[in-house]
Amino acid sequence: MLAQIRQRKLLEHLGEVEVATVKQLVEALDSSPATIRRDINLLNNLGKLRKIRNGAERISVAGSSELAHFSDHLVIRNDQSDHEAYYEAHRIAEQAVKLCKTKDSIYIGTGSIACLMSRYLLDSTIQVYSNSVPLIIKLLSASYPHLVVLGGQHIESQGILVSPPSKLNFQGHYLMVDADGLSEVGLTKSAMLAYMEEKRMQRHVDKVVALVSSDKIGVDSGIPVFDLDEIDIVITGKDADPKVLDMLRTKDIEIYTV
Repeated sequence: MLAQIRQRKLLEHLGEVEVATVKQLVEALDSSPATIRRDINLLNNLGKLRKIRNGAERISVAGSSELAHFSDHLVIRNDQSDHEAYYEAHRIAEQAVKLCKTKDSIYIGTGSIACLMSRYLLDSTIQVYSNSVPLIIKLLSASYPHLVVLGGQHIESQGILVSPPSKLNFQGHYLMVDADGLSEVGLTKSAMLAYMEEKRMQRHVDKVVALVSSDKIGVDSGIPVFDLDEIDIVITGKDADPKVLDMLRTKDIEIYTV
């Protein structure tokens, strides 16, 4: 197959599935892994796709449905574009996956940044337990083999599955949680059901990791879900208020800025 035709078909495939591993592209395009990786590198440099760990994803541009959906759940500072906030969230999600070791078990809650972790989990051996419908759909569409769906009643308005207490019986290393705010009062959320489910998940993990966009550091918004002494790690953007980060460090919270 000619390179230009193969690369066009690769982009068409991503247009259908959004994200794909090298292995999946090898099968779809009947090409070698080396050829697919070379095409991914070229198309990434041309800005036609986004290279991720062992795969590629469709580029999201301003005005696209994915970026619009993401922006619906993200408060943007006046001096920060949608693009900057979106890619900051990607960096936070990627760092969250990097925290995990081979064959770690983790719980992932609801939220835009937590959902983006799906891009960086592909081809890993991390065991994921989640009730987040958007995350579950993305992982299942990519044939991710290490997913346990925490089933229960589907709450469509919040994109979560609410399970009976007896269903949560898996032990994990980390709980990854989004936040509507993180300040001296702790981590806050506006969704009551998400609050209740993540507090239940907390009982089955060793550490809580807060995934917080930089504009939400220092913000008190919604219901306090986790006190500061319940949070072990915070991953946020480089524009986060340094005074608030220093305050968090005094609480023995490990900080990652990306």
